Amino acid sequence: ARLKERTGAPVLAEGPHRPARRLRIGEINPLDASADLGFVPDIALADGSLTHGDGWAIRTVLTPGHTANHAAFALEGTGILFSADHVMAWATSIVAPPDGAMADYMKSLDRLIERDDRLLLPGHGGPVTAPRSFMRGLKSHRKMREQAILERILSGDRTIKEMVAAIYRDTDPRLHGAAGLSVLAHLEDLVARGLVASEGDPAIDGIFRPAG
Repeated sequence: ARLKERTGAPVLAEGPHRPARRLRIGEINPLDASADLGFVPDIALADGSLTHGDGWAIRTVLTPGHTANHAAFALEGTGILFSADHVMAWATSIVAPPDGAMADYMKSLDRLIERDDRLLLPGHGGPVTAPRSFMRGLKSHRKMREQAILERILSGDRTIKEMVAAIYRDTDPRLHGAAGLSVLAHLEDLVARGLVASEGDPAIDGIFRPAG
């Protein structure tokens, strides 16, 4: 809003912030402290749309996952992608329901891997100079976390609190709340794929068990 006020330029984006799925009893949106519920772009961008300027063009690449309205932007003809919060060199992206969805995040990650850009410029941290291999590493990390969750369920864990205590045992306990939301994001995806069963909709205080 401050940039628009100073420049008079219109704001272009996918759309306003919203939950990745319907809210359930007791949930609020947003969880992400930086989400701006008052944000509404002047122009909504469709996937693949081109925005032209003086000697440049930027293509919209919708990448839901971190949030439902997340987008990356490719500087046409350069191999440069502004990857925002979807891919960052300094940390993995937060995927926390109801703002984010793990299935969407993984699909968006695959989409960017297929693009084969030469350079990613994130919204936070330094550049990603070997995007394809870096994003494959991010995908492997998520798959390893998914496998760890499945192993905890098979070993008898039934709650997210139990899983977090085991999987994140070397992590500062003050971060276990955020870790629990990440585990929930994986569990929502695992339940949807029929690999895990839950009593009712997957929830932060839900009960989970092996499918079948």
